Amino acid sequence: MRTTPRFALPARRSPHRFTLAALGLAAAGSLVATLAVPAQAATATALPGGKIYAGAAGDTATMQSKTGTAVGIHKYGTFEGSVPTGRMVTANTSANWRTVANAKSGSALYANIVRWATTIKARSGLTLLAFGHEPEVLAKSSLGTPAEYRAAFARVVTIFRQQGVTNVKFTLQLTAWSYRTKPSDRAYAANWYPGDAYVDVVGADAYNWSSCGEGKGAWVELKTLVDPVLAFAKPRGKLVALPEFGVTKDARRATWLTNAKNYIIANESWFAAVYYFNRPPTNKNNLNCSWALTTSSEFAAYGSLLKNVNFAV
Repeated sequence: MRTTPRFALPARRSPHRFTLAALGLAAAGSLVATLAVPAQAATATALPGGKIYAGAAGDTATMQSKTGTAVGIHKYGTFEGSVPTGRMVTANTSANWRTVANAKSGSALYANIVRWATTIKARSGLTLLAFGHEPEVLAKSSLGTPAEYRAAFARVVTIFRQQGVTNVKFTLQLTAWSYRTKPSDRAYAANWYPGDAYVDVVGADAYNWSSCGEGKGAWVELKTLVDPVLAFAKPRGKLVALPEFGVTKDARRATWLTNAKNYIIANESWFAAVYYFNRPPTNKNNLNCSWALTTSSEFAAYGSLLKNVNFAV
């Protein structure tokens, strides 16, 4: 039996779930060697301008209207579809990870990845690109093993680099839970880490569930959720992103957001981007959670982060 903190989520649950058509898996060998962790902390390379990109995943229009400031965008897409426009983009695919890892010139999947690469290459400014949203959760849908995911991530990065793409920071997007669970847990972050050569930014989707959905009733500050992510990223010299973060509706939500801003600023040299999950839940397990901001004090609290000189869209 796994012992978890009272505030923790069950090991491989997500605040939302994207449904992907999974292909049958062939038997997999060992695709990526065991990852070594540096003994001492390195220094992460700041993003251009030294800013932290900030915004929302979901309803950015309402947030922009209510905060009275520009809001950065994090959007999702699939390699089979069009390339979304946003400072951060997460790419999924209907193919399993073994197929992605083996994508070769002449295949439809390879052509689609190239199309994404050349489209983003032509854009001005930097894009944070994540491949395979929360793979430790999606593994349940037979997309593959951790080794196959790592190899698929590396293959996507390699194809992008072969197209001469230099305006992308490749981002690993796991749940915050994966960074604080036991190393023996399949969901443990190191199992899914593709390696320092392929990851620029370590990402975590971090949620204060409190009493909704799969929450255990505890009120959890962002610091508690993200400290383990920083502990994972720092020895590797990697920046940290929160592709999604949120707190369920509560009278304390505005204060939670203010505390979150202060925590991020206190660790600003290690942050790349933060995106509030400003939309309804899409996972049936937590339909009673309310992530979207609603009150003037909540919008003011998050607006103070967006307007801070440390942040940019």
